[in-house]
Amino acid sequence: MSTLPVISSQFLFLFSALGAVNGGLLAVYLFTRRTHRLANCMLGALLLAISVRTGKSTFYYFNPDISAEFLQIGLSACLLIGPLTYLYLHCHLADMAQKAVSRRWQWHLVLPVLVITLGLVFPFSSYPSIWRDSILGMHIYWASYLLLAGWELREARTRAAQPLSVYFGSFLILAAYLSTPLTSYIVGALSFTFSIHLTILTFVLRADHKPDSARKERYQNSKLGEEEAKALLTALNQVMDEHQLYLNPNLSLAQLAKKVGNLQTTVSQVINERLNKSFNHYVNEYRIQHAKHLLVNESHLNMDLIAERSGFNSKSTFFAAFKKISKQTPASYRATSGAESQAS
Repeated sequence: MSTLPVISSQFLFLFSALGAVNGGLLAVYLFTRRTHRLANCMLGALLLAISVRTGKSTFYYFNPDISAEFLQIGLSACLLIGPLTYLYLHCHLADMAQKAVSRRWQWHLVLPVLVITLGLVFPFSSYPSIWRDSILGMHIYWASYLLLAGWELREARTRAAQPLSVYFGSFLILAAYLSTPLTSYIVGALSFTFSIHLTILTFVLRADHKPDSARKERYQNSKLGEEEAKALLTALNQVMDEHQLYLNPNLSLAQLAKKVGNLQTTVSQVINERLNKSFNHYVNEYRIQHAKHLLVNESHLNMDLIAERSGFNSKSTFFAAFKKISKQTPASYRATSGAESQAS
C-alpha cells in the first residue's frame, strides 16, 4: 500500500517529462532535415523552447529546490514560445501559398532576445521577485502572438492538420499554465506531452509533398487543354529566360502568373501536372543554371555572392537547392567544370 503513491509519482514524472524529451528530439530532427525550410526551423525552435519551459516545470514540481539558473532558463524560453508559434505559422502558410517570407520576420524575436539578454544582468538568483512578477506578463505576451497567429489562420482559411495542431497545441499549453491556480503546476507539462504527440502524428508521418493522386484530385475540376498547357509553358519559359524573374529572391507564384497574364491556380496546375515539379523547384532550376554559369565564368566570386546573384535568400538555401538539383555541391561543380574547361 505504501508504494502506491511512489509509483504514481514516478509515473507522473515520466509522463510529464516525456513531452519535453520528445519535443527536443523532434526539434533536432527538424533542424537537421535536408530541406532547410524556414518553417521547419521555426517549428524546431518552437518545440525546443516549449521543451525547455515544460522541462523546467516538471523538475520544479518534483524538486522545488532546483537552482535559480535552471528556473531562469525555463522562464526565458517562455518569452520565445509566442513569437515562434506565430513565425512558424506565418512561414508555413507562406509556403502553402507559394509566397516568399518577408525578411522582416527577425523583428519578432528582437524583444524576447533583448529581455533574455537583460536577464543576464538581472539574474533570477539576485532578483527573484522581478522574475516571478513577470510571469503573467510573459503569458500575456504569448497570448498576444496567438491572437496574431489566429488572425493569419483565419485569413488563410486553411484546414490543414499540421498548422492547426501546432496552433491549438500552443494554445492548450498556455491555457494549462494560466489555469494552474485552479489546477496544478504540472498541468502545463502534461498538456505538452499530449500536444507533442499530436504534432508527431501530423508532421513526422506526413509526406513532404502531396502524392501525384492528390495533385490530380486538386485539379480534377480544372481541366486544361493540351494546346493551352503547351502555350502557357512556352510563355512561362520565355518570361523566365528573357526577364530573368528567377533572380528576384522574393519571386512568388502570383507575380509569375501576373507576368504571363494567367491565374495562379492555372500556372500552378501546369507546373505541377506537366512538369511534375513544385513552383519552388521550377524556379530553383533556373537559379541553379544561372549559378553554374557564374561558378565557371566568374571564378573570383565567392559562394555568398554567387548565391545572392542567382536569386537565393541565403547561402544555406543555395547549397541545399544546388545539391538537390545537381547532385553535387557548388564547390565540386566549380572544380570539375574548371578542370574540364582547361583540358579542352
